[in-house]
Amino acid sequence: MKGNTPSKREEMDALPQEALVNSGNGHKKSVVIVPTYNEAGNLQRLVPSILRQGPFDILIVDDNSPDGTGELAEELARRYMGRVSVLHRPGKLGLGSAYLAGFRYVLALGYQQVYTMDADFSHDPSVLPVLRAALEEADVVLGSRYVAGGGTLRWPLWRRLLSRGGSAYASLVLGLPMRDLTGGFKGFRRQVLEALLPDLETIQAQGYAFQIEMTYRCARQGFRIVEVPIRFEERQVGKSKMSRGIVTEALRVVWSLRLSQGSARPHSDARPRTPHGSRRMLVVALAVVMALVSLTIIVGAASLAPRWFAALAHGRVVQPASLSQMHPPPPVQRRSIPAPSVARTQTASLELHGADLTPNVPLRFAGSGFLPREVLVVTIQDQQGQAEVQLAPLIADRAGKIGAAMEAIPAGLPPGIHTLLVEGQRSHRIAQAAFQVHWIPPTVHLDAYSAKPGHDIGFDGSGFMTKETVEVRLGRTDQASAQVVAAVTANVGGNIAGRFTVPPLPEGNYTLFFAGLQSQTPVSVGFSVQGFHPWVVLDNYAPSPHTRLGFVGRDFVPNEEVLVYLNQRQGAPVVRVQADGSGRFAAPAALEVGGLSGENTLIFVGQKSGAVVTTSFIVVP
Repeated sequence: MKGNTPSKREEMDALPQEALVNSGNGHKKSVVIVPTYNEAGNLQRLVPSILRQGPFDILIVDDNSPDGTGELAEELARRYMGRVSVLHRPGKLGLGSAYLAGFRYVLALGYQQVYTMDADFSHDPSVLPVLRAALEEADVVLGSRYVAGGGTLRWPLWRRLLSRGGSAYASLVLGLPMRDLTGGFKGFRRQVLEALLPDLETIQAQGYAFQIEMTYRCARQGFRIVEVPIRFEERQVGKSKMSRGIVTEALRVVWSLRLSQGSARPHSDARPRTPHGSRRMLVVALAVVMALVSLTIIVGAASLAPRWFAALAHGRVVQPASLSQMHPPPPVQRRSIPAPSVARTQTASLELHGADLTPNVPLRFAGSGFLPREVLVVTIQDQQGQAEVQLAPLIADRAGKIGAAMEAIPAGLPPGIHTLLVEGQRSHRIAQAAFQVHWIPPTVHLDAYSAKPGHDIGFDGSGFMTKETVEVRLGRTDQASAQVVAAVTANVGGNIAGRFTVPPLPEGNYTLFFAGLQSQTPVSVGFSVQGFHPWVVLDNYAPSPHTRLGFVGRDFVPNEEVLVYLNQRQGAPVVRVQADGSGRFAAPAALEVGGLSGENTLIFVGQKSGAVVTTSFIVVP
């Protein structure tokens, strides 16, 4: 097996040039989120396979896999620097929360298209360009097993029944016209996730029901959803995450969504209910009940079928578990967010649009219950109720409300839980809401990761604090001893862009450090300084006396002066030439041969690089 594993160099050579080079804003276009838990056996092959499909970056969200998936993900991120990122979470927190964390992460980095897929090769990476093409015309694209051209491979009958029945059940109850609601191979435009993100804090599903709920919420918002046929293949490596609890959650979440928010179908054409309409509603209700009963039977059969077949193979009969044998799962411990104690009665209200923030994501909120036109004092407090930052005051409108207010996260606000407190100056009415700030590690991309001294290199990055100064240092080992080659200021979104000139350094491997002076969260990128290997060509190596000799040079330091000596480096040079911005020069008929005879040597000395090139010629009588 080991002999068939491609080397790192072979994997890189196999990637198309489009997948290896980041230029302009290409790396901000598309990203694939891959949640992982014990997927080390698949991830090693999956990441290069995705990168071969074109300009798709990858975010791996790992839930502290005990099989070392997180460590493997870090190795892949180093191997494919700038293309692969890793988000580590403390434990197995569920598929839904993994995707939510990934959505927040990639939106903060500025990606315009976000795709989701499984890590077990059940979703074919070669379909990604098809999804991307479909997303040019739609807002959301679903990889569907149940439209013409789609299907499943190597699935037992009970899995096919469960999947098809689950999609049909959710479609009927929620009023969704899509054929495949339980699949996870999807693509979203950025605007879709931005519109959904404030509401996703209240999302109910954590398992595979998350896929149903996401499609339902997109449909409720009126986004255009299309289905693209895919072939779903059962995993070959690792263990399936499907369980009875996941199916039970899906049954519960579907009805909870229908009862709390209604059908996904638009209601603009609603008409007065007629006797025929009532009869039709009764038929639909009965059909839903029958679908629920049928799906419950399928779920029970699905969970017991593997054990029945195993028991028959050994000549045993398996007794179904009784209710007394089924122990409820331990209660989930939820951490409450403490709020500062306030003596006054809170008669006003405050609503945050997103409570899990990063320093480069603004704080958005709205409020009501204040006096008309009164001045509102806005303060951010810590968990002990101590004021941390005083924001600019606001003014309530004529109805005593705050519209869609937006404030940048103040520089220096530490990670953790904070409270936004708004108080009316005249009414002394108070509204407050808690939010959390956490860091996203900055990321940086270079135009090129190897260059010679004197060449300009462009860079861009994200994840820094708003308006902070970011120093760029180049050195061998630590940041402190590295020399500053550039300094830029992050914009309001925490993004940076700029250029630096490679200083005259010896050939070798170095490190670029990008350090925010306020956030103090440096990010490092490997960089190779290439050496100069200058050479000179004469236009005639056997000139006759009293003729003129010309020459051209290449690969000197850009814009350096080159002194030309005859036979020895003493005294004044016989010619001075200037290299251009590419390290080249041309000097036709530059040297008068005069009365020279026999063999002679020209010595070319670069004044910046110190490079010495010698070449000889023979004067022929």
